[in-house]
Amino acid sequence: MNGRNPMERKQRIRALDERREQLEKEQNRRRIHLRRRLAAASLLFLLMVVFIGQSYFSKVGYVSEQERKQNEAQVELRETKNEQSELKEQVERLQDEEYIANLARNELLFSKDGEIIFYFSPEE
Repeated sequence: MNGRNPMERKQRIRALDERREQLEKEQNRRRIHLRRRLAAASLLFLLMVVFIGQSYFSKVGYVSEQERKQNEAQVELRETKNEQSELKEQVERLQDEEYIANLARNELLFSKDGEIIFYFSPEE
């Protein structure tokens, strides 16, 4: 028996069993600690993804709102430019004495000397 007595052998076996149990406990403790760290990291990652996603979609909404406002402003600008060009044309026409005389005759019922104007209302 290798020169050892059975008592020493049992003690050595017991010591090895205790060491094995201690290593298993330490390994279980490490697994639990690893799982906790993994769960915490996963939760942190999930929170970051949610925050980034929320931020992204709010920015997309803001950009689309600004694009809509820009389109509305462009339409308003186009309409204002059209109105401005019409007003410029009217100013140019108002510089013409013949146009003013014709306008006065048609809308204000002024007449030239010796001219008689007959006015018929549109209802008749």
